Amino acid sequence: MGERREPLRGARKYIADRLLQSVTSYPQARGFITVDMSGILKMKDDYLADGKKIAMSAFMIKLIGTALKDFPQLNARIEKNEIIYYDEINCGIGVDIGTGLYVVVIKDVAAKSVEQISDEFKSILSKLKENKLTLDEMTGGTFTLTNFCNFRPEAFTSIINNDECIIVGIGGIKKQVVVLDNDEIGIRPMCTVIVNMNHAITDGKDVHGIMERIYQICEDPGSYFA
Repeated sequence: MGERREPLRGARKYIADRLLQSVTSYPQARGFITVDMSGILKMKDDYLADGKKIAMSAFMIKLIGTALKDFPQLNARIEKNEIIYYDEINCGIGVDIGTGLYVVVIKDVAAKSVEQISDEFKSILSKLKENKLTLDEMTGGTFTLTNFCNFRPEAFTSIINNDECIIVGIGGIKKQVVVLDNDEIGIRPMCTVIVNMNHAITDGKDVHGIMERIYQICEDPGSYFA
C-alpha cells in the first residue's frame, strides 16, 4: 500500500493547534433547530428582480447578527479569568477559496442592511483572493458563522473559535415535506441551524432563546431586516 507523508506545518498546524486548544479548554454543547427559509429566499429573489445580487452569506450574517441583539450575553468571549461582553456585533465567517480556510470579519452587522453586508463580504472575498486583506478585516469578531446553506450537508457541528461564546453553523437548504400551521402538508425549503455554545460563558436557556429568535426571524424576515 503506497502512502505519502507531509509535515503538519504552516496554516494547517496553526488551525490544528487553535482547535485543539478550544476543545480542551472549554465545555461545549450544541443546539439544533430546523427553520423555513421561504421568506429569506423570497427576499433574495426580490433583490435580484431589482438588479441586486445579494450573497446568501449576507442573509445568514444578518440573521444571526439580528438575533444576537436580543441576547447580548452571547456576544462575548473569555479572556483569562474574565468574560468580555461586546456592544458591537461583529461576525467572523469562515471562507475557503481553495488555498485554505480563513475567518474574515464583518463589523457591526446588526446595524447594517443585508445589501451593505453583501457588498462588504464580496469586497473582502476579492481582497482575500488578491492577498490584500488588512488585519482589521481578519480580527475583532464577536461570534463566528459557518455557512453551508448552498451545499448538500444538512447538519454539522463546529468548534468554538477565538474563545467566543457561540459559533453558528447553517446547513444546506433542502426542500422538505412539512406540516404547516393549518395542519396541511406542504413543501418548504428548510435548513438546520446549529448553535455551539461555550458552556463556560452561558447555559442552555440563552441558546434556546436565540434559536427561538432565529426561528421567528426566518418566519418573517421583512419585519426584522429593515
